[in-house]
Amino acid sequence: MTASGIGNLTTLIKRLEAATSRLEDIAIAQSSTPLEQPDAAASKDATTPFTKGSGGVGAPSASPTSTGAQESQRSEAPALLAWHNEVEPAMWHYRTLSTQVAPLVAQQAELVCQALQEVYEIVAMASACKKPAQGMQSPDMPPRLQPLQQALQKVMEVRDQNRGARDLFNHLSTVSEGIPAAGWVAVEPTPGPYISDMKDSAQFYANRVIKDMKDKDTQHVQWVRSFMDLLEALQSYVMAHHRTGLTWNAQGQDLATYQSRSSAPSASAPPPGGIPPPPPPPPPPAGAATPAPAASMDAVFNQINQGEGITRSLRKVDPSQMTHKNPELRSSAVVQDAASQPKPVPASKPASLSVKKRSPVKVLEGNKWTVEHFENESHIVVDGTEIGHTVNIFHCQNCVIEIKGKVNAVSLLSCTKTSVLLDTLVSSLEVTRCNSFAAQITGYTPTILIDSTDGGQVYLSEQGLQTEIITAKSSSLNVSVPAASGEPGELEEIPLPEQIKHTLQRSGTKSLAHSEVVHHAG
Repeated sequence: MTASGIGNLTTLIKRLEAATSRLEDIAIAQSSTPLEQPDAAASKDATTPFTKGSGGVGAPSASPTSTGAQESQRSEAPALLAWHNEVEPAMWHYRTLSTQVAPLVAQQAELVCQALQEVYEIVAMASACKKPAQGMQSPDMPPRLQPLQQALQKVMEVRDQNRGARDLFNHLSTVSEGIPAAGWVAVEPTPGPYISDMKDSAQFYANRVIKDMKDKDTQHVQWVRSFMDLLEALQSYVMAHHRTGLTWNAQGQDLATYQSRSSAPSASAPPPGGIPPPPPPPPPPAGAATPAPAASMDAVFNQINQGEGITRSLRKVDPSQMTHKNPELRSSAVVQDAASQPKPVPASKPASLSVKKRSPVKVLEGNKWTVEHFENESHIVVDGTEIGHTVNIFHCQNCVIEIKGKVNAVSLLSCTKTSVLLDTLVSSLEVTRCNSFAAQITGYTPTILIDSTDGGQVYLSEQGLQTEIITAKSSSLNVSVPAASGEPGELEEIPLPEQIKHTLQRSGTKSLAHSEVVHHAG
């Protein structure tokens, strides 16, 4: 290579080194520049579920010290840490599977997550505050619980507004019946059984989803099981950390002064050169008297326990003021009757989490009749039925329902003082979690299933003597059949047994339980 060629190559290498150095300087400068503005980061943190207790943006800028202590208290609370470890994984699993089932199911799942976010906020509030003196009756509680009430109502409205979605009705009903379990925060003293009741209501529809979809699409089965797992995780969490009700912080702040993350103002700095804040209000005048604090219960009990000295503070009555010594005083001073004195009005129970009354529904969707939320109706008629139709009766109270024609099956769930008049059933009559029901079958049904029911009367025809009746966890059940004498209109009442005696026996290498009905003679 010539000398000129070597010189050109050296010049080219130097230019490449200079360009590389310049690119490195640009890369270093870009890496030192923040890629996200503080305001954007704050808005992102505010919209991320279940990250509000980790000390993100959202605390009021006026009192950074108290807010920092509050955030530290929230982040260290065992109930909040357990929520992240126990409830959130089940919730995210349910939410992920919901997006794979149907858009309507995913929409409802988002509302479920919002409702659980409100539960998390209430738990965080209790972790930072001491329990009010009046408990859930405190006037400060309804505003704190109102966001949760509204979130639960939105979840239920998805089912009510999409009854035409027949393929997803059982899916939406499973969530609508189970999500009220999130209202455990207002239940005292045993929220665990309350969640169990809501879980049982959801299980009724969950079984239908499994039955309909187990041979079609197993993804739906996995989805419904994920929601039931979420309720199970919620119940386990409550039993471990809130067994007797919402756990408060005995050393925390007053509830009235607590400010939740969702209601806290933004902590972003104001633009430079803005108007300074107004000065604080003037102090109260020196002569203004502050109200004396109410006497504590300790002072009241100390006064009661004074013994004989308690009468020292009583004023001696002058003989001229005694009515038994001065009869003329009896006519001039009339003692007010105790019955006419105004009685204190008992405090009403807070309706903070009460869901508004549902509208009654009687509708045919495909081959399924739905009759629900009727109250005090003396005659509800379901006509135009066919042999392949199924009639589902939910949450009716003090009603009489007549089903005309031959149908496949009838189901009663969570009804009170409800009577049903039937003709003939192809499959069965199911009664679950009802109180004081009555069912009259003028024709024939092969099977009657009664579960978790207290108080029931079943009237069968002559054909009904061949009916099989299966009961579980039920009491006060009676069956009336035509009397053996053959007199028209005469019935014979047969009580179904409630007590069963179990004895243990050993047969070879196995131990078995022998059960027999207990009969009471006399």
